[in-house]
Amino acid sequence: MKKLIMTLAVAALTLSFAIAQDVKQETKETANQAGQTAKAAGRKVSRETRQASRTVKRAAKNTGNDIDRAAKNTKQDVKQGTSKALNKTERKLKKTERKLNNSK
Repeated sequence: MKKLIMTLAVAALTLSFAIAQDVKQETKETANQAGQTAKAAGRKVSRETRQASRTVKRAAKNTGNDIDRAAKNTKQDVKQGTSKALNKTERKLKKTERKLNNSK
């Protein structure tokens, strides 16, 4: 009887060690998978950050180009307006000069 109880105790102990080894192995695998998931999430965040950075840079460049174009157009508009005003003033001066010459 004593031998039977000892054999059962050794069998139970062996089974406990085997189960503990399985749990330990599953824990390692789970930790490894969690690490891989964290690394993948970090890479994804990095990718999305780079893409967002490129988008912002592109938008800033386009905005700068738009401002340059608007400034250039404004400069040309001012030039044309000034030329028109000068031409009009010149015509009026000539007209006034003719009137003065005719009144003499």
